[in-house]
Amino acid sequence: MVKISVSFKDQHIIRMTVKGHAQSALKGEDLVCASVSSITTGALNALDILVHDACELSLTKGKDPIIDIIVKEGQNKDVQNILKAVLIQLKTLEETQGKYVHIQEVQL
Repeated sequence: MVKISVSFKDQHIIRMTVKGHAQSALKGEDLVCASVSSITTGALNALDILVHDACELSLTKGKDPIIDIIVKEGQNKDVQNILKAVLIQLKTLEETQGKYVHIQEVQL
């Protein structure tokens, strides 16, 4: 299962972590995993290119991949808009693929 944790402070996203594999199909045929990968890779690229110094970005590949986005400038409107769009995409995927994708939202 892909587990996504989103932390908020004062209604601003301050951290987003994505871990695991969907395991909805064989390796190379898993469309749920491919969807999550596409959404999150796009997020990392957008944050890196558009607001480079506003976040710490981490991608750990391997058996249990981890994507970690830590917001350094929580009030940055561009960062928040990108992360909110990413969260909407992931929630849409969770609605149809809830067996394989789970999002936990935490208010700090």
